[in-house]
Amino acid sequence: MDKVVRQLISKKRIIGLAICFLSIILFLTYRLADIQLISTTSFSKNKVNLIQESVAQRTHRFTINDGRGYFLDRNGELLSTDVKPQVVVFPNLYTDDWPVATIANILKLSKDEVSSQIKKLKKPSALSLQNDISLEEMDEINQLEIPGLYAQLVTRRNPLPFANHIIGAVGQDPELIKRKYSDKLEKGTVTTSTKTGKNGMQYTFDPFLISEGETQYIYHVDRQGNPLFGLDVKYRSQSNPLYPLHIKTTIDKKMQESVEKYLNVHGVKDGGAVLLDIESNELLAMASRPLFTSRTIYEHEDKMTSQQIPGSIFKIVTAAAAIEENIIQPDKKYDCNLNIYGKPDERQLGMLNVEESFTQSCNRTFGDLANHIKLKKPDFMEKYAERLGLLNYNGWRGKVYHLDPFSHLYQEERGQVQSMIKTNKDYQSSLAISQTAIGQLDVKITPLAVANMMATIARGGSWYEVKAAKSVNFANGTELIKFDDHKRENPALSSYTMMRLQSMLLNVVKDEEGTGHALQSLPFQVAGKSGTAQKGDGNSFNNKWFAGYFPADRPRFALVVIDMKHDTMNRTIPVFSDIAKEIMNMEGSRINNN
Repeated sequence: MDKVVRQLISKKRIIGLAICFLSIILFLTYRLADIQLISTTSFSKNKVNLIQESVAQRTHRFTINDGRGYFLDRNGELLSTDVKPQVVVFPNLYTDDWPVATIANILKLSKDEVSSQIKKLKKPSALSLQNDISLEEMDEINQLEIPGLYAQLVTRRNPLPFANHIIGAVGQDPELIKRKYSDKLEKGTVTTSTKTGKNGMQYTFDPFLISEGETQYIYHVDRQGNPLFGLDVKYRSQSNPLYPLHIKTTIDKKMQESVEKYLNVHGVKDGGAVLLDIESNELLAMASRPLFTSRTIYEHEDKMTSQQIPGSIFKIVTAAAAIEENIIQPDKKYDCNLNIYGKPDERQLGMLNVEESFTQSCNRTFGDLANHIKLKKPDFMEKYAERLGLLNYNGWRGKVYHLDPFSHLYQEERGQVQSMIKTNKDYQSSLAISQTAIGQLDVKITPLAVANMMATIARGGSWYEVKAAKSVNFANGTELIKFDDHKRENPALSSYTMMRLQSMLLNVVKDEEGTGHALQSLPFQVAGKSGTAQKGDGNSFNNKWFAGYFPADRPRFALVVIDMKHDTMNRTIPVFSDIAKEIMNMEGSRINNN
């Protein structure tokens, strides 16, 4: 009996083991079939294309151009890319008798140096050259028809620091490709490793810049890296000659370099500057600090298009309201020895009228004015801030094909007079009105909006959206999209109010007592307004501003500089001065050359 039981148990074990082995074999058979036959183009939860990966594994390639569109400045100079002549070489394709001496002579290198560089290669690369080669030397090399060695103009992305926030960066984002460009992914013009815009104009213009196919040299290799199909290196390029597209921006490369330079020279580590062309209302330069890097790309914040506390810059709004509502009494003087709390002020300015108070930036006057206007126009703060464009989106926005709304600028914020988050603050109290009138409490506006306000005042009231791009163009230069001016139909304020504001802004610099009098040393007149904003209790730094336009008698440029780590050193006026001086020198040279 025991023997029979043992035999049954043994038989069950054998059957169990057989079933296990059969299951494993079936599973492995299915897995192999899944890999080789069923899911070859969409394997696993990551949707890996196994055919593409297999080809990529045994393919060596050198990318001449990644196919992504690029940016030009207003004069046609490359902004986001560099095009450099290079000599592309592939390893393991050279016989003992190839003309290395001839190549070395053209490149002005030794024969041994060329041979040594090539022997070290494990994948296609460009030779390290001591000097750039000319187009004629490129032709001379290519006429030798050496397999695996080619002279080409190679396109590479510029390093991030130049025009860091306005142009932005690119990077890989497989999920975005699948979500946003599934049609291109199916066609094979993009892959999950194709780079897309991460921020700046690289992001906003990404639908036009996304690659339509790379230009590459490719060849296939075996496991040892030797040629699989002989010495035949293939040249693959985009099939559509109209691509890649390029964006002609409004940025002036030299002016952008000037803005970047003087922010660095004067040590502005948190803040930046905005420069506008008053006549066309185009963005000429914009720089924000701190810079982001490839490691901190997701910590990107463009300080020029995000909300900042304006301080006395906002007195322009209060002054405009007082002029427009006919509140100002020419002979009335205000006690500027007191602050808005009725206590002795740090600066004992004496008794001043409205214009003198604006020139010397007296807080008491504008607090009293605001409370007076509030009796007549309860919502005047929002009304006049909006009419001067401070509460609007200031960058160009509109419908472009199916992209609605399409914006030139990345994540631009609108301004606010009161907090957009529900709070228990009493904005109707006399003190709150005074604090708001001098750009404190919860007032926040963008430096871009301030620059646009300055341009609007300089023009006499016409308000336009700020353009950062002129057009999107095909590779042959033909326009695909032209960005027209977006002008507000009704003037912001009366011409009389604008004239009075122009005079007040001029006196800030022209008057010896003015807060911008240090700019008198420039060889042209500047009109503008300074601002110092307290960030809150416990913060050792203030926001320091200077916003203005120049030359004051025939306005050409609006410029805003903000230092958000202002301590005892005023960096904004020296930065403004140096930038303005260099911009006017550039303008003079341009006029003389024409």
